[in-house]
Amino acid sequence: MSVLEQLRRPANSASPGWLEMRLDKADKLIDIAWPVAALWGMVRVISFIWIARFSDDEEIAWLLDPLLILLLAYGLYRRSRVCAVLLLAYVVVELWVAYHTRPVASGVGPAMLLGVAFVAGIRGTFAYHRELREAPEE
Repeated sequence: MSVLEQLRRPANSASPGWLEMRLDKADKLIDIAWPVAALWGMVRVISFIWIARFSDDEEIAWLLDPLLILLLAYGLYRRSRVCAVLLLAYVVVELWVAYHTRPVASGVGPAMLLGVAFVAGIRGTFAYHRELREAPEE
């Protein structure tokens, strides 16, 4: 164990409840992110239904966007680091495109909420896997 790891962990880190406490912290970070992603995906599904109902142009490809978001939210729920990073990257790219197609940028609040939630999810998934990897063998 390196000096930085010794400074980061308390002296009683070998106690039986220490791993569960660290995993609970990681789970709380993940539990912030995946419901936000699921809610965002459901808003996108409702938007698709709204557009399909009041538009003559029924483009089924528009349903791929919310389905991708919901699949990535499920992957985040299952503690996948890849899904957490892809979800944040997808949001950043999608919001960047949305802000650059209109002359006036709006919706900075929801964008910040999504960004903060997904960064928390990334932190949680990486902490979860780190704690499992560094767990003492029993």
